[in-house]
Amino acid sequence: MATILLRKHRRVAVLAVSAALIASGGVATAQSDEEAPESPPEPQGQPPVKVEQPTSTSVAPAPGAQLESSAPFLEGMGPQTYPGSLRGIEGGSLWLEPSFHGLQWPRNTRTGIAVSGIVWVDGGYETIRRDPIDMPNSSTSLEYGRGVLRLTPAYVGDRFFFQSQVELVGNLCQAANASCTSGGTFNTDDLWVRVGTWNVWDLKVGRFEGWEVYHLGMGLDPYTLERMGAGMWGVDNNTVSKLDAPAFYGVNYMHDRPSEGLGVGYAALHLYPAEFLRFELLAKMGYDNYRDDSSTGDTNYTYFGGRPTAILDIGWLKLKVGAEYQTRTPVSQTVEGSQDPSQPQTHKKDAVKGRTQKGVGGSLQFVVNPILEFGFNAAIGKQSDTDAFGRDEPATSYTAKSYGGFANVRLIDGLLLGGGVNYTTWLDLYLDTATASKAEDYTSQFQGFLALQYMLARQIFIKLVGAYAQAEFQPSETTIALWRNHMYSGRVRLMYLY
Repeated sequence: MATILLRKHRRVAVLAVSAALIASGGVATAQSDEEAPESPPEPQGQPPVKVEQPTSTSVAPAPGAQLESSAPFLEGMGPQTYPGSLRGIEGGSLWLEPSFHGLQWPRNTRTGIAVSGIVWVDGGYETIRRDPIDMPNSSTSLEYGRGVLRLTPAYVGDRFFFQSQVELVGNLCQAANASCTSGGTFNTDDLWVRVGTWNVWDLKVGRFEGWEVYHLGMGLDPYTLERMGAGMWGVDNNTVSKLDAPAFYGVNYMHDRPSEGLGVGYAALHLYPAEFLRFELLAKMGYDNYRDDSSTGDTNYTYFGGRPTAILDIGWLKLKVGAEYQTRTPVSQTVEGSQDPSQPQTHKKDAVKGRTQKGVGGSLQFVVNPILEFGFNAAIGKQSDTDAFGRDEPATSYTAKSYGGFANVRLIDGLLLGGGVNYTTWLDLYLDTATASKAEDYTSQFQGFLALQYMLARQIFIKLVGAYAQAEFQPSETTIALWRNHMYSGRVRLMYLY
């Protein structure tokens, strides 16, 4: 009887320890908009758990190392999954960088499934002051949030591995109006499969983000007021110029997850020729809808593009460069009438309407671990649109230039101060013929922020961000005077990584 009771107690203890490890283990790994740091250390008093230790400066095991393969299991990310000193100072924006600087990180070190995710909520306020007396000022309050549940199954051999991932996303906004339609109330971020060999190569196919080139720091987060900047919120577009504050360009025509529609996806080949050198060759293809909508004028398009990226990473210094090129062309031909009576009355012709986007950029980043990280960015992109007759669409054909920098410093353990600036200009091809204008539309935007962040237990982040932006508008219409918008905003973010 004593032996039976002892066995029962042992089983209960094992189950309790396993449940505690699953609940406390892991941090979310990288995703598009939110990134994940290391998880907290294991609580004192628990039995040690075997975690694969990287044997080189790469996250993946060193060449020749044997990966443990065992029965399927369920786990969160262990505290040694990501070596933070390679990524940046702990808790900083480089440490949270979503693509982990191109590192081939093992979310699972054994065959099984990893569970992780993130939940954050922002509360903020923004006011925009406009110089012209005939343009109204505007004020906006916002509470916005997202939650991600991430599942990452994997099969791991000696060197070979196979992974897949799905991220289910819920949004705080649930209203059935335009404020939610851009993000949806419930959708999917990542959905991909990947196969490869540790520290040598891998092929990734599906919906995911490309490697980051242009880094903004601890502010200007996606879905935030300071990211939008000093735009024309609250102003009737029918009474003023349709110009708006330009969004920054950071080699991001093909960086974000594809969102065009029905059948657009990515495929990326990753190469690791040396411990300090990484390459991503990303391709995009697919179509956005299965038929035209003549009632709205929408055309269904097919997309093709490429985005090569290279990262030189020696730990304290990271050099990133990237370029991209993509085209958008109508799926269907046009049917036209013939003016020649000797020819058929109608004929089919390849459509010439389309869009081309291309750009190049780079960044230089430094890590003085564990005190300071900082970097500089620059990029230039160009968009060219043509109409159904092959003519330029000047109002939507433009050149964008962005450059800026960021810095994060550790004040005390767990408390970081960050700042950053970014400057963007857009120059389109539009000339107002009614006023015989000789200058194209020109817009620019300066954005700056300060952020104070406290990290609790390496999983809970409390961040306060204050930001300022100034946008300048110089329309081609000579009857409209130049004007400036000034934005002041603040927000608090509560974020939990698991």
